[in-house]
Amino acid sequence: MNFENRIENFANVILNHRIKVVFSAIILIILISSGLRFLETPSGYRGFVQDDFKYYQDILELEEKYGNIDVLTYVIKPNNGDIFQKDVLKLITELTEASWQTPYSSRVSSITNHQFTEVDGDDISIDNFIMNVDELTEENLSNLRELAKKEDSIVNFVMSESTNVGLININLEMPEDIAFKKPIDFAWNQKMILEEKYPEIFVGVAGSAQFSHNFQSVAEADASKMYPGFLLLIIILTYLLLRSVMSSLIALLVIIFSILPSLGSAGWFGFEAQPPLIAAPIIILTISLAHAIHMLSIALTNMNEGMSKNDAIIDSIKINFTPIFLTSFTTGVGIAGLNFGNIPAYSEMANTVAVGSAFGFILSVTLLPALFSLLPIKSNYKESAMLVFLKKLASLIYKFKERFVIVISLICIYVFSLLPNLYFDDYFGSYFDRVPEWVEVKDIVDPEFGSSFFTFADIETNEPNGITNPEYLYKLDEFENWLVQQESVADVSTVSDVVKNLHKNMNGGLEEYYKIPDNKALIAQYFLMYEFSVPYGMDLKNQMTADKSSSRMLIRTNYATAIETVAFNKEVNLWIENNLKPFKTKGVAGIPIMMPHLFTENTNGLLLGLLFSFSFIILVVGISLRSLRYGIISVVPNVVPFILGFGILTLFTDMVTASHQVAVLISIGLVVDATIHFLSKYQKAISMNLGASEAIQYCFKYVGYPIIIASICLFSGFIFLTQSLFFNNFVIGGMCAIIIIIALLIDLLLLPALLLIFGKKT
Repeated sequence: MNFENRIENFANVILNHRIKVVFSAIILIILISSGLRFLETPSGYRGFVQDDFKYYQDILELEEKYGNIDVLTYVIKPNNGDIFQKDVLKLITELTEASWQTPYSSRVSSITNHQFTEVDGDDISIDNFIMNVDELTEENLSNLRELAKKEDSIVNFVMSESTNVGLININLEMPEDIAFKKPIDFAWNQKMILEEKYPEIFVGVAGSAQFSHNFQSVAEADASKMYPGFLLLIIILTYLLLRSVMSSLIALLVIIFSILPSLGSAGWFGFEAQPPLIAAPIIILTISLAHAIHMLSIALTNMNEGMSKNDAIIDSIKINFTPIFLTSFTTGVGIAGLNFGNIPAYSEMANTVAVGSAFGFILSVTLLPALFSLLPIKSNYKESAMLVFLKKLASLIYKFKERFVIVISLICIYVFSLLPNLYFDDYFGSYFDRVPEWVEVKDIVDPEFGSSFFTFADIETNEPNGITNPEYLYKLDEFENWLVQQESVADVSTVSDVVKNLHKNMNGGLEEYYKIPDNKALIAQYFLMYEFSVPYGMDLKNQMTADKSSSRMLIRTNYATAIETVAFNKEVNLWIENNLKPFKTKGVAGIPIMMPHLFTENTNGLLLGLLFSFSFIILVVGISLRSLRYGIISVVPNVVPFILGFGILTLFTDMVTASHQVAVLISIGLVVDATIHFLSKYQKAISMNLGASEAIQYCFKYVGYPIIIASICLFSGFIFLTQSLFFNNFVIGGMCAIIIIIALLIDLLLLPALLLIFGKKT
């Protein structure tokens, strides 16, 4: 018994037990889909990082010594004037006091509660920088403004150098595996209350805490906005393409039943509902819909030609079983290349799509035929106009096949010459550039402060009370002075600044004493005085260890690309190696350092994944078609779309980001689908002893229209993905859509020409 007969027997079994097939499928789907309840809430940027990633481990070590690095920041900007106005300072005072009630808050820093040191004789007092706002005169405000501009620990930390923007920084001690929803909800509630009370003052929410929470809020917003809209689009599109209510219903059921167990599997595996995973259902939907379109269009065409309903669907299974299996397999293998990267969120999305692709195949050859046989389907499927067009196109390609190959080759050569202009880089600061609230705050903070993120450096002395050693503080000061000269750094704060400030104030406020004393005992006394003088929560616990063996530098960095950040980090490490001995540090750490290194390492992994996926797919196609010739021919229409796609990219940018790489790995398995369908039909035509021209006509008749409408569905899915608030999903959707359309044109124009020139002929 040959393979085709086995497929026919399989199809008959499905139709003979159609009710059992439907009920079995429903029960299985319900069981697997129940895993949806275990789908975890996004853990922010931490869900994008593997636990053993070096730069993430650096953050964890910092947090173990000094507490959580996550900071929630309020941004205050009056519509007119600077922050040294009574109403503005009243708002900051109110919000500073309220911020202590923020869930999981451990420290609140603002210009109003900044610990300002004053000395009267031998007495030292440390108190809030601004008190009794109602009693301040214009002269007081002017004096405070000038005084604040001289305070290094105020400028670029709680106030911009221009004095136009104020910040309130809230350090959060978040329990492990707890999302940022509670503190962020509290912050936004405060924002709304105060903006209503002070309508002339803008209040924004920023910081690493808001950045992390954006992953959750964007995922929720995308799911609620995109899923219903896209489902409606698919319903309309499916009906317009198939012209059959029942067939459209079957297609809809198959794609929904492909999505639910895929997400259920994600829940069973403990995946997080990060923004990339939110894109998975749309990708699965388009893949499953493409399968359904191929199956249903041929079945409806057969019914138009006089076949019975059961014979029509059996014939469709015989024609489509192998290509649909191969396309599901290659799609899964292609996107599985994302596992070569080191970003868990994308690996989880890839594995979910791979599972969905498998479900799509299984349901397309079991549930779909069973439903097709059970439901009352009448074919209103009209494709005569399209068939006429495709016949003319086939004849045109046969007549001018060499010209098609030459013209497309010349276009590819030209576009290929543009590709060296592209370079690999990334910019994590753009992740939420499609979130209006985030962009609004970012547009205020970045020009004034560089960013709302902090970077840290842990400097160890290797001995208790080592930070009171003048030599240690000299090195801190030297390191700080070098850092502030770097383009990537906005400002730096260290415990040495506290010592210098106290030393100056204890010596009559003279600037010449703004330096580190050379007396260890005096330095120890300064630290003791400071710790006993400040209120609870305002001490130096977040900047030095309890035994005073090490301290943490606080560095506000400017937003930078991955290449710029990696270069900066290398310069830092080199300076440390040459200048910081005998003291010990692992260098700078934090989100602005980790995310660019994550991209750099991820790029190398994805390039390896791309090589694996592409090689494996071509191998599978060649083996399945049992022809080295067809395997080689299949390479061309699967390479050209990417060359042309990146050529189009050069019109908009020179930067190839991680999102573009992800788009390639998602689409690499999709673009081969049409190629597989076309080649399998060409082989079948050749086995029927049809001539080359007739074989191409046969292909266009049976797969031309399904390829077109399947590509339209895929294109629609990815275009819809561009509505995502997550910028990476926007890029992925746009890039995949471009590649899908190019691939369709190549499969309809170049592939037939190549087969006519290089394929087997009878």
